[in-house]
Amino acid sequence: MNTIAIVLVIGLVLFTIGLSILSRRFTRTTADFYLAGRKVGSFSNASAISGDYLSAASFLGVAAAVYASGLDGVWYAAGFAGGFMVVVLFIASALRRFGEYTVADFAFGRFGTDRIRLVTVVGVLLTSMFYMAPQMYGAGTTWSILVGRGFLGMSAYNTGVVVVAAVMMFYVAMGGMKGTTLNQVFQFWWLNFATILLVVFIFGSGFSYPQALADASADTLVNAKTVTVADLTADDGAMLAKAEGAMTAEGFANVEAAIAAGDETAKVDVVLPQVNKLHELRDMVFVEPGHRYNKLDQFSMVLALVLGTAGLPHILNRYYTNPSGSAARRSTFWVLILIGMFYIMAPIIGLAGRELIANAVADGSAPTAANYVDGLLVTASQIMPMMGQIIGGQWLLGIVSAGAFAAMFSTIGGLLIASASAVGHDVYEKYINPNATEKQRVFFAKSAVIVFAFVALGIGLGIPASGLNTAYPAIIAMMVTWAFAFGAGTFVPMLLTGIWWKGTTEKGAIAGMIVGGGGSLLIILLNILKTLGVLTAGGLLGFLGDMTYPTVFTFPAALLTIIVISKMDGQLPKNVDHIWMRIHGTAHERYEREHGLDKVGGMFGGAPKGASK
Repeated sequence: MNTIAIVLVIGLVLFTIGLSILSRRFTRTTADFYLAGRKVGSFSNASAISGDYLSAASFLGVAAAVYASGLDGVWYAAGFAGGFMVVVLFIASALRRFGEYTVADFAFGRFGTDRIRLVTVVGVLLTSMFYMAPQMYGAGTTWSILVGRGFLGMSAYNTGVVVVAAVMMFYVAMGGMKGTTLNQVFQFWWLNFATILLVVFIFGSGFSYPQALADASADTLVNAKTVTVADLTADDGAMLAKAEGAMTAEGFANVEAAIAAGDETAKVDVVLPQVNKLHELRDMVFVEPGHRYNKLDQFSMVLALVLGTAGLPHILNRYYTNPSGSAARRSTFWVLILIGMFYIMAPIIGLAGRELIANAVADGSAPTAANYVDGLLVTASQIMPMMGQIIGGQWLLGIVSAGAFAAMFSTIGGLLIASASAVGHDVYEKYINPNATEKQRVFFAKSAVIVFAFVALGIGLGIPASGLNTAYPAIIAMMVTWAFAFGAGTFVPMLLTGIWWKGTTEKGAIAGMIVGGGGSLLIILLNILKTLGVLTAGGLLGFLGDMTYPTVFTFPAALLTIIVISKMDGQLPKNVDHIWMRIHGTAHERYEREHGLDKVGGMFGGAPKGASK
């Protein structure tokens, strides 16, 4: 148990709880609870958005993806960083000018039916659950390293999941969006500080990036993996032969001992050479693409990350907290700078791990909380805290671990608010109890937060049982990209056409969301089943199951569906011109139209001071 690290994490938890308690007085109305009263400034909101965005997938997953996959892992950083370009160019300002509370509000306000609101709510909840999974898995993994044991009869992993779910349940329900925003600002700067400090320590230890890159690329890329003895000896020992060729004599002796024990269900850690999916006859090396993706997946993954950012409800909801459309644009400008800093540093840490962790294992100084085989981490997602302890001892481990929890808290907070608003604002207030008092609405919102915290708890506890954590390398980055892919297929075509094409109809938008979201969900599930060995079919199902990410098909399919169905339907909202003015008009034009002044030339001289721009 690392006492200093635990004290720092406990300090972080207590500070976030304190901020939530202080923010309680700002949660008297639903506008306060969901949107912090729409009074969050540009830079503060940019910090909060960055904290919301830099989740466990980024803080733990990007460095892990680079560690495990080399250049293919760098694509995660590039895609995540580039995603906000779509938001700033096409969505942020228009969404804020339109007003309202949620993405479902936009869909209803733009197309005018209850059907599209409810379809959007379902999409929001599924996207949030997809995104919740890697956060909760990161919670359990980090707790396992930090504390190393569980409480009340639970494993260390399960204890971490329970603790994080409990803390998030309390502080989001207590502080609402105001408390969540303050916490996200603090948590972003903490995790950014931890990342900067880690990079400083890495280069301070004498690490040379060019030399490390050359060394990592000198031989075939190998990774550690946990397999059963039965899998290892199947197919006349084909996997066993590969492991023998890749492992040291000492490491392989442990594998032989496990086989000799005779238990085919026993699990053993091995090192295996990685296959080049782009050039099957060539060795896979660290500095080249092809470890994780073939040509189609390579493009589809980057497309999912770039487009998916604009389809994350917990990110889009944050733009409603800005006081104006211009403030939303300024927020996104700062976000690009802030997250760009992080995504430059994460790949450096991933590469450094290949060298520094191996050296620590060789000289016996590697932390005992993780499993290693021949100097390689068995669980790549542990790289950030492991690097912290190796190069900076307990103090740096504590700072990095607190940064990991900050990343999880920040993102989970945003997801809980987005889920609660989808159910509380878009369902309860609109259909179940439209005449509810503010007190009843806020109470329901807080209750929804608690319910979804328990859902997150169940997801976190279920991941190890599913086997996903051993089936996929860099599982945290993988799971979050599924969320991006689902959001890209479900929401982005609807948002882009709804904002920029007046001819989009309600039937077209719904059809596009079903095609994009349903297709994404189907392909992701088929890939999971095929990776786990449940699906062995060929043909179309086999082809779809081989796809890691579906966006290259689902996004254009959804876009085409919206266009075709809208053209066939032709039933535009009766007030489409007014809607268009709300989305694209200047503050002066919107004020005149809303007050009937456009016919007389704006007799009062335009919009009042403070009108949204």
